[in-house]
Amino acid sequence: MSIRTILGLILSIFVTGAMIWACSFEIQQIMMGELVTAAGGKYKFLTILNLHLQAIYYIICIVNFFFGTDTIETGKRSFLQKLRDLIYAGAAFPIGMYVCIAFWGIYHVDRELIYPKELDGLVSPVLNHVMHTLPGVALCLENLVHYHRYPSRFLGLTLVISLFAAYTTWIHYLHHIHWLAFKVSLWVYPILNELSFTYRGLFFLGSALFGIGLYFIGELYTLFLTSLRIDRAGRNKKKY
Repeated sequence: MSIRTILGLILSIFVTGAMIWACSFEIQQIMMGELVTAAGGKYKFLTILNLHLQAIYYIICIVNFFFGTDTIETGKRSFLQKLRDLIYAGAAFPIGMYVCIAFWGIYHVDRELIYPKELDGLVSPVLNHVMHTLPGVALCLENLVHYHRYPSRFLGLTLVISLFAAYTTWIHYLHHIHWLAFKVSLWVYPILNELSFTYRGLFFLGSALFGIGLYFIGELYTLFLTSLRIDRAGRNKKKY
């Protein structure tokens, strides 16, 4: 068993624990106002849904370590490795990276649109970084210690587009429920309240296109690492 494989297991266990810990906090203890009692609870936030997604992904990584395979050869991959690679390509990487980049990007433009200053005294910096930084960092490191093969473009893009469409539908549904309950236009994120109908539509479209772009970035990153591994394996064979 290689050091790379052991590091992969350690990383998966650590991130799983961190994600489960972050998922366990109660949003009602840190949020104020109508959004707390509105439909959807804390599951209206993409950050929270992403924490659950990442936890599920790394649990699959752990199960795959014991019962699956971690090979670079396509024909020798187990069902668990194929499932792990599909979730990584079409869900964990694009959604995880989107949450990190979108949160910190909007935060540095105008933090009040996504993370008001009032939350600084209610959410510890460690928890904030587990929710919004660790997923992206862990995904980049994870690809260094696991062998991935991306699924077909059709399958991978179908999954990521379906997830973005599902979340967009979800928050529109919640907006409708909020209107019925409070008779005000109450969106999950403050930034959506600041946008007109047209710009809101462009925002959702841009988000979906950004997610698709992240899919291709993840694919290129994986192909780059795979080519390096194949070249190194070829050089090692020539030595013997």
